[in-house]
Amino acid sequence: MKISICHYSFHRRYVDEGWDLDRLCSEVAALDVDALDFHVRYLGDIKDAAKRVSAALKNSGLKLSGLSLSTNFNVPDKEKFQEEIKNTKAWMQVAAQAGAPVSRIFGGGLKRLETDEKTKSEAFKRVIEALGILSETAKEIGLVLALENHGGLPCTGEEQVEMLKAVGSDFVKATIDVGNYMAGGQEGVEGTKVAKDYCAYVHFKDNKKIPDPSKPWGWGTVPCIVGQGDVDHVGCLKILKEAGYNGYIALEYEGREDESVGVPESVAYMKKVIKEVCG
Repeated sequence: MKISICHYSFHRRYVDEGWDLDRLCSEVAALDVDALDFHVRYLGDIKDAAKRVSAALKNSGLKLSGLSLSTNFNVPDKEKFQEEIKNTKAWMQVAAQAGAPVSRIFGGGLKRLETDEKTKSEAFKRVIEALGILSETAKEIGLVLALENHGGLPCTGEEQVEMLKAVGSDFVKATIDVGNYMAGGQEGVEGTKVAKDYCAYVHFKDNKKIPDPSKPWGWGTVPCIVGQGDVDHVGCLKILKEAGYNGYIALEYEGREDESVGVPESVAYMKKVIKEVCG
């Protein structure tokens, strides 16, 4: 398995310190990892985005593990739904031009504990419809879309698999975010076990559980440095290894600690546990 760092791991410093793509790449390369995942939110104008990404990578010697899109297909308005599809297709072209093997996508936002079953079912159908449409473009350009367990659509490993089975495309797979399963009361190892056969990408993060009686499972989460929380990273990696996954493990640091501290400490832990599991 190869180590990557998500652009988002440095999102606060990237904005606050006015970084450009070259600065981002130099910071990532200094941590002695294999690759970087760029986030379209921070790339600016779409017109020359692929060229700027490729140039920054070439200067740093890093590989491109993926291009992350923050999509939302839970849009009841048909015109806005089609606009989201159009925008996603445009960024998919950028990903393909830059040579990304995969693009992380979201299904959409849904407040699970405040939503009735009918509304939830309609939201699931919208996401599946969008994925079906986008799967054709993905196949044409040779790009794998990797649906993340994020935002409620989907949330658990079971929901990821449900959506992916409904689409039935080799070009629409899963991003397994080992920390995000906790948002739905599911342990990382359980979600990983369910979705492992659909895995095209992995996000590594960590959360600490905090008591929350408003949740059916009794706890909420606070993001932290990887290795200092309650996610069983070794267990997740063992499941992925047994499933034959040999792709990128991408750090998505979201902890409250300063990124200049949290990212290097998280990377050190990642290297340790990946070596422990994979040798």
